[in-house]
Amino acid sequence: MRPPYLTGQLISLRPLLLDDKEDAAAWFDGPFPINASRAETFLKEDVAASAWGPPERLHLVIVRTEPEEIVGGVRIEEPGGRTGEIHIRIAPWVADATEVRAEALRLLVPWLRDEVEQMTITVPVPADESATVAVLEELGMVQAARLREHVARPGTRVDLLLYQALNPGWEVRDA
Repeated sequence: MRPPYLTGQLISLRPLLLDDKEDAAAWFDGPFPINASRAETFLKEDVAASAWGPPERLHLVIVRTEPEEIVGGVRIEEPGGRTGEIHIRIAPWVADATEVRAEALRLLVPWLRDEVEQMTITVPVPADESATVAVLEELGMVQAARLREHVARPGTRVDLLLYQALNPGWEVRDA
């Protein structure tokens, strides 16, 4: 199941399915990996849409098109609201993680801004991920905040940058 509007040359994005429990090590973005049993519980309880309205977060998987395999996951906070925060996790064994992340952002930011019509889209990115920062700037996003020494790296810490895109449809002229 590939939505045509979330498909690129390298990857496609789709909602999580119960069958994805076996590939949880690739898409789960927690601090510790989970097994298939815990992933099934997560998929049934945490990912299922609420009967009372849209969920507070949207989970998608990143699927490489050739060969078709799950290589990561996306969590979008507040997908039904006016703002969205994109968190991307690429599986640690993916050699071309930078390219996968870049294509995921090129698909997600325009979709959330133009189709979902979110007011603002935020992407947190460690300052040492210069390729990701370049993609965000290419997409017209601007640095909105810098959290000093926020991300732990082996033997050091780096800043966390918050990049944002404002939907032009929500801009207030002459305010």
